[in-house]
Amino acid sequence: MLTAAYVALYRHGDVSVHGTVADAIRARHDTVDDAILARLVNLLLAISQFAADPGTWAITDELVDRVRDRLPAEVLLCRDAGSDVVRRGAGLGGRLRQAVAATGTTQPWDLMRLGVAAFHVDTLADLRPYLERMVERERGIGAATSLMTMLQLVMLDHIAAGRWDEAVRAGEQGLALTTEHGYELFGHQFRVFLAVVAAGRGETDRAAELQTAVDAWARPRRVGFLLRFAEEVGLLAALSSGDYETAWAYAVGVTTPGTFPPYAQHAPRTLLDLVEAALHTGRDDLARTHAEAAERARLAEVSPRLALLTAGALAMTAPSEAAFQAAAEHPAGTAFPFERARIRLAEGAWLRRHHSITEARAALTDALGTFQRLGAHRWADRAEHELRSGRPGDGRDLASLTAQERQIAELAAGGLSNQQIAAQLNLSPRTVGAHLYRIFPKLGITSRAALRDALR
Repeated sequence: MLTAAYVALYRHGDVSVHGTVADAIRARHDTVDDAILARLVNLLLAISQFAADPGTWAITDELVDRVRDRLPAEVLLCRDAGSDVVRRGAGLGGRLRQAVAATGTTQPWDLMRLGVAAFHVDTLADLRPYLERMVERERGIGAATSLMTMLQLVMLDHIAAGRWDEAVRAGEQGLALTTEHGYELFGHQFRVFLAVVAAGRGETDRAAELQTAVDAWARPRRVGFLLRFAEEVGLLAALSSGDYETAWAYAVGVTTPGTFPPYAQHAPRTLLDLVEAALHTGRDDLARTHAEAAERARLAEVSPRLALLTAGALAMTAPSEAAFQAAAEHPAGTAFPFERARIRLAEGAWLRRHHSITEARAALTDALGTFQRLGAHRWADRAEHELRSGRPGDGRDLASLTAQERQIAELAAGGLSNQQIAAQLNLSPRTVGAHLYRIFPKLGITSRAALRDALR
C-alpha cells in the first residue's frame, strides 16, 4: 500500500489516496511497529501537503495527534511546518536545526522531509551545504527520484536567495528528469517554480504559459499546492507588469484581507503582494488592516522572511522614516533580496514625495541594483523612473493627460478605488487600472498616494 500510494502521488498527482492511507492508520496503528507507523504518517503528510485542503489536513491532524507518542520528533516537526505554519511555526527554525544535527541528513528522504519543513519557515539556507552534497551524490549514483526532490529544494533556495539564473538552471535540469522518468507531479512542480521566476522578472508571456499548463493539470486532480502556487504566479506577474487590479483579484483569491486562515500556507507568503495591490488600487484601509493582522498573528516569529515582509508591510501602510529604516535594515534583508528591494523601492518613492531627495536616491539606487542583478527588468524600470523623476506636484506633465485620464486621476486622488471609478465612468476596473498605469509616468509618480500632490 505504501509503494502504490507513493507511485500514485508522485507519478500522477493522485491525492485521493489520502483516504486509503488514513483508513489504514485508523485500523492498523496499534498492530504495526513504530517504523511502519512513521512511514504511514509521513506518507499521509506528503499527500496532505499536495492536496492543500483544510478538510484533508483536519483528518491528518486528528490521526497524527492520536499516535503522536509513537512518532519521532522530526515527523511532528514536519506536520507543524506543513499544516498550519502561522499558528505552529514559532520556534520551528530551532527545532529544524536540532533535527538536522541529530540525523546528520545522511539519507535523501530524511533531508527531503526536513527541507520541505525548512521551505515553509524560510530556512532552506541552513540546509544548503547538505542539499548541495546530496545532489552531487544522488546524481553520481543515478538515483533519479531522490535527485528530482533535491533539485526542487535547491531551486527554491536559489529563488529565495536571489540566485535566479541558478534557479532556472536547476529547474530545467529537474524538468528534463521528470519528463524522462514519467513523474508528472514533480514535472509540474518544476514548471510552477520556473513560472515564479518568470513572473518576478516580468516575463509575463512565459509565466502565463507555465501557469496555464500547471493549472490545467492540477485542477481536475485537486492538487491544491500547485493551484495555490499558480495563483501566486498570476499575482506576481500582475504586480510586475503594473496591472494592480488583476493583482488584487489574485491576492484576495489567496486570502481575505486581514486574515491568515488555518491550512493556507500561501496566505502569509503573499503578505507584501496583497498590501502592494491594495495600495495601488486605492484600498489603503484594507492594506493597513492586512499589515496589522500580520503583526497580531506574530508572523515575524514564524520565519525571517515573514519578519521582513511584516516590517515592510507596516512601513508601506503607515510610512515614516523610522518604519522604513527598520524594514530596510532588517537582518533578513540580505537573505531575501527581492523582497527587500521592493520595500526599498516603496521607501524611495515615499521619500521623494516628501522631498527627501538625497535619501530617496540612495534607497532607489539600492533597489535598482538588486532588480538589475535579478533580471527583474520591469521592477528596475520602475526604480529608474523614480530616479529620473523630478519632485511631484510641479505640474509639468498635466497637459499631456487626456480628458478621460484627467478625470480618472482626479477620482483616484479623491480616494475612489478602481472599481468605484469604473462604475462611475462605465468602464471596467481593468481599463481604469490600465489608464492609471499610463498616467503615473506622465506625472512622475508611481502610486496613487502621490496623485493629489501631483494634480495640485
